[in-house]
Amino acid sequence: MAPSGLKAVVGEKILNGVIKSVKKDGEWKVLIVDHISMRILSSCCKMSDIMAEGVTIVEDINKCREPISSLEAIYLISPSKKSVHALINDFKEIAFTYKAAHIFFTDNCPDALFADIGRSRVARVIKTLKEINVAFLPYESQVFSLDDPSSLHLFYSPVGDGNKDRMMETLAEQIATLCDTLKEYPAIRYRSGPEENARLAEEVYQRLNAHKADNPSMGEKKERKESTYQLSRWTPTIKDVMENAITDKLDRKQWPFISDPAPINTMQTTVSARFGQWHKNKSPTEYRSGPRLIIFMIGGVSHSEMRSAYEVTQATDGKWEVLIGKEHNSWTEP
Repeated sequence: MAPSGLKAVVGEKILNGVIKSVKKDGEWKVLIVDHISMRILSSCCKMSDIMAEGVTIVEDINKCREPISSLEAIYLISPSKKSVHALINDFKEIAFTYKAAHIFFTDNCPDALFADIGRSRVARVIKTLKEINVAFLPYESQVFSLDDPSSLHLFYSPVGDGNKDRMMETLAEQIATLCDTLKEYPAIRYRSGPEENARLAEEVYQRLNAHKADNPSMGEKKERKESTYQLSRWTPTIKDVMENAITDKLDRKQWPFISDPAPINTMQTTVSARFGQWHKNKSPTEYRSGPRLIIFMIGGVSHSEMRSAYEVTQATDGKWEVLIGKEHNSWTEP
């Protein structure tokens, strides 16, 4: 069965925005991935679809590979120090491992790693350098994961150290890439209570604004109601919260907004400080025009809570789409 929903959107983004964007008739390429990008790729793309677009082999960047100096390489990797330095090492020797490099980062690459690339020999043969903003796993058509099992402990840890700060920032950026992929610029609200809820909601808001600056069309759709992003776990049941959020019956004191929800209608073109107008070149994709409710839960998601997302979507006759996500891939039961 072909992927649908979130899986289909991510799969199309990778095929069109990465592989097809550098495809040339009669030329084969090598696709290089790391652990994170391979998990994303395998969750939403078939190997046959990748091979059909001129990719002759898919290899792990962290394993020993035979040089193929006659072919260009597509690097779909996370912007981690380990993966970036492995990329640099492919072009460290006099004889390069590949003819040229098309580099696609799953997420925002830190400036320090960009500088490392600029100082290395790989800079001579880079033909493409982009961030595709897919820093999450599309687990099902309406379920996503941030793939970070350590975040629950850090999230509620009483020790406010640097690890907790970095975890908050990472989760927020991952959630922002989800919204970017769905072309959503949602209002954000959270369950009042632990201060961590408000803090993460604020971090998400700041990163959404940064993505909006890079992509001004984010959140602009015809005939759409304002989408809403819900944060953290709650009582009563999740299904009740979904239904009340859609009908705008949630108590605003118990579920405050980070900013007042309002229709987004950005007419002025904003230029990204880092990439100028690169977003204009993205391949056209048909996205859902109706409203979405996106829910993120710290502490895992039970199977019954996953089912609720589909049930509430169906109850609205498809007018709304509910997505639910968690910070890691383990399951609570139901």
